[in-house]
Amino acid sequence: MFNLELCERDTRRAHFEGPRPRRTRRALCRPLICLAALVALVGACSDDYDDRAPAAGAGGDRGDTIPWGACPDDFTSECATVPLPLDHARPTGETLPIFVSRHRAAGAARAQMWMLQGGPGASGASFKDAIERLFAPLMPDVDIYVAEHRGVGLSSRLGCPVEEGPGSEQGALITDSEWPACIESLKDQWGDALEHFTTTADAEDVAGLIERAREPGKKVFVYGYSYGTMRALRLMQTHPELVDGVILDSIASPGVEFVSQYDLQFDPVAKELATLCAADPVCGAKLGADPWATLTGVVAKLDAGHCAAVGLDGQALRQIYPFFVRIRELRAHLFPLVYRLERCHDGDVAALQHYVGVLTPLLQGAERADRDSVVLQFHVSLSEGWEEPAPSAAELQARCASQTFCPGIAVSAAPIFDRWPRYAHDQYVNQWPSSSVPVLAMNGTLDPQTPIGKARAAADRLTAPHQTFVEVPFSPHGVAFESPVKTPGQATCGAQMMKGFIADPTAAPDTSCLGDLVPVQFTSEPAEVRRYFGTTDPWE
Repeated sequence: MFNLELCERDTRRAHFEGPRPRRTRRALCRPLICLAALVALVGACSDDYDDRAPAAGAGGDRGDTIPWGACPDDFTSECATVPLPLDHARPTGETLPIFVSRHRAAGAARAQMWMLQGGPGASGASFKDAIERLFAPLMPDVDIYVAEHRGVGLSSRLGCPVEEGPGSEQGALITDSEWPACIESLKDQWGDALEHFTTTADAEDVAGLIERAREPGKKVFVYGYSYGTMRALRLMQTHPELVDGVILDSIASPGVEFVSQYDLQFDPVAKELATLCAADPVCGAKLGADPWATLTGVVAKLDAGHCAAVGLDGQALRQIYPFFVRIRELRAHLFPLVYRLERCHDGDVAALQHYVGVLTPLLQGAERADRDSVVLQFHVSLSEGWEEPAPSAAELQARCASQTFCPGIAVSAAPIFDRWPRYAHDQYVNQWPSSSVPVLAMNGTLDPQTPIGKARAAADRLTAPHQTFVEVPFSPHGVAFESPVKTPGQATCGAQMMKGFIADPTAAPDTSCLGDLVPVQFTSEPAEVRRYFGTTDPWE
């Protein structure tokens, strides 16, 4: 359903899920979904930034019904905090501060693009580099907005200060033993107000912000990424004709994609990668005619004590290997590692130990506990991202045990499900919108987080004129960022299609870049090999 690696990190920031016993993973998942095109999240909030709403009129003469002012360092380039109703059914009642940022067009803007991050619980701060390095140069005549989900970052973040504090068991990561106290503190702090931290309430927030920022002559588009696609679809449900076009990237299909099924989604993509490996001259020669059998055999051997000097058992490998399935840059490393683990000569052990030593701190990265919210992630996922009736903990464990690649996300969430203060479903949950707004929906064929088989529901349900579903070969999660092309200097295929759609949402999408896609690579640059493996050859 979601990117489910909180938060969408690149390979330098992805959250490591190694063999740490009795530990609830920080991500119900993204993510995270992983934005490999994004450079790492930068900096913390600047010391002099005031998270209260700036003085009215600070933003100039365009869209100044929102009081634009300075931004914290990890957003670009104008920001504001807008009080919006806690309960949108009571518009004059209590309010929540909701955070929004804007990157103005280089010149006269012809359109607005509103970006909705996923997670759930992931902060739009991770869009900063994508905006500055990809979207703004590609579309210099578009104002780009980021609407922060309520409950995240500077939008009334949900958190547990004690359990996420420096004195807790695992710092920002909340452990199994800490969740009961965390849940009670949430109830004490928010009470019944927790029922208003929903996808539908977020849609109303986004609609209110769009209305305040709308300017004559500018079309309005919404871009949703991962769980952000559910946010965009919910906006289409609550406000069917509000915007001029919607872009869905890596689709969380309502009623089809569930967090409780997440642990079943990695093996199918890993098998596809194994098939591509078998067809590759080098990878196939090393792994043989059935690389998948070789891979599963290595996991079984590790369970039996094979290659113990590396310090990995089969269970640890099952939890680590999903990163190699979902992160495009690491896919070239997957099968050389399998090859070396099976052979396990002294040189292999040295290379593998070097690899683990390099990768582990990079995957652990720097958590943004002040931005992302694992609490909101659980709140939304367990309330409307879970199957009904809910599968038992035993069933979830059996699902995980049936897989070679199992991140253990649903298994980790199972003990919390019954005690969580879940909110009730409204009429929109698990439903699709009925809207005539043009839609460009994109999903990678090698995406384990929103699998292509589930994403294809968009083609069946979004059938109005100018609503198009595009399958993008080779791409993992995040087509806008993860669909590189062969032609030097060109933006990703996903970004190219977005640009064309924003230029004319009623025209047939230009999908010619699909023929220029870079296929799955099983080789790496020499400098990358030296960095990760400590050798000149990843295989030998």
